[in-house]
Amino acid sequence: MAVRFLYSLALVLLLPFALVWMFWRTLRQTGHADKFGERFGSSPYLPRNEIIWLHGASVGEIRALAPLVKALHRNYPKHPLLITSFTGAGRVQAQALFGERALVAQLPYDLSFCANRWLKCVSPVLGIIMETEIWPNLFAVCAHRRIPLLMVSARLSERGLERYRRFPRLVRAALAQVTAIAAQTAMDADGFRQLGAPAEHLSVIGNLKFDVQFPESLRQEGRALGSALFDKATVIVAGSTHESEEAQVLAAFRSVLGKHPNCVLVLAPRHPERANGVAALINVQGCVCRRRSAGEVPLKPGEVLLLDTLGELTRFYAAAHVAFVGGSLVPAGGHNLLEPAALGLPVLAGPHLLNVRDIAEMLKDAGGLVVVEDAKTLGEAFLWLVGNPGTRQHIGQAAQQTVTANRGALDQALKLIGTALAHP
Repeated sequence: MAVRFLYSLALVLLLPFALVWMFWRTLRQTGHADKFGERFGSSPYLPRNEIIWLHGASVGEIRALAPLVKALHRNYPKHPLLITSFTGAGRVQAQALFGERALVAQLPYDLSFCANRWLKCVSPVLGIIMETEIWPNLFAVCAHRRIPLLMVSARLSERGLERYRRFPRLVRAALAQVTAIAAQTAMDADGFRQLGAPAEHLSVIGNLKFDVQFPESLRQEGRALGSALFDKATVIVAGSTHESEEAQVLAAFRSVLGKHPNCVLVLAPRHPERANGVAALINVQGCVCRRRSAGEVPLKPGEVLLLDTLGELTRFYAAAHVAFVGGSLVPAGGHNLLEPAALGLPVLAGPHLLNVRDIAEMLKDAGGLVVVEDAKTLGEAFLWLVGNPGTRQHIGQAAQQTVTANRGALDQALKLIGTALAHP
């Protein structure tokens, strides 16, 4: 309790800076101010003892919730769904994906008075945390109010494990409030065990992201998008790229154009608020830049489409022939490899794949992922795949089959949810 008091005191002292930071960050990400009312626990009163609350940290986790949200909406129609995210971009993504099926809000600050105020209004019957979010005060208030908490598809990167190890008593106490931790892998479960999670609360269910299943309408949207924007060009999509990574992708793309001029590149920065800087870089690199926010302007061969909008990356993967997943040529740990793989695309990534190591190993072993080292080898991989449609198809099929073979986490998660709802 004393440790949590010191933690809360530190948060209160940092709160003025957090307010400014979150206001600025949300404004850059979404063009709108941060929801200060929601940050301090404001919410209309909702149907008591019925709400199922799901939380994802940001855009990636919100997108990973899609199969679970769909299943809960189908299996528990009497339970309204509430989806929260900590970032403004995550909130926008949740609204775009689930606005017709769920209520959407931002998570309040992790202060007891904010959490108490929020939970008093929301009064969920169950809380579900996607992947890894540990909030000591929120978890303690949930336990005090007897709200069961599940961590689903939980994972711990080496970096995350080291960070949480710095606060052993605080993290151990928080994890003790969690009803069940359903980890992605045995290694993840062992990491939570090292942090003090009770062994009887731990299980391994796999990665919920494997259970993503795209409707045929998405593929139709992809074909329509390709026809409207790219004509017969070969489309390379570089998704979730980071600063200093775009320059390498652009260099690799330019190296392709000498032999295969009928190519276009879709460049999707991980943080769309960086779009102006990325646009300037594209022009400096000698490429013509078109911005998605300008509307559906058809591209000419050799041009670059800057995806400066939120929530459209999957549609562009559906229109692509080759996919590169960012955060991997720089030491960011890599991002979601499964979306392009599930769509049957050959997947390229750099060597920095710590955050997705298990998925990367599965895809690589199956022949569905090609790992490159730098701009030069990325360019060589682009040349190889653009020039060999049969090879593209073979690698894409291997990637898609890997996704299909590893589904099943959703069923395990639903069993845990059913047990929690039956025995609150």
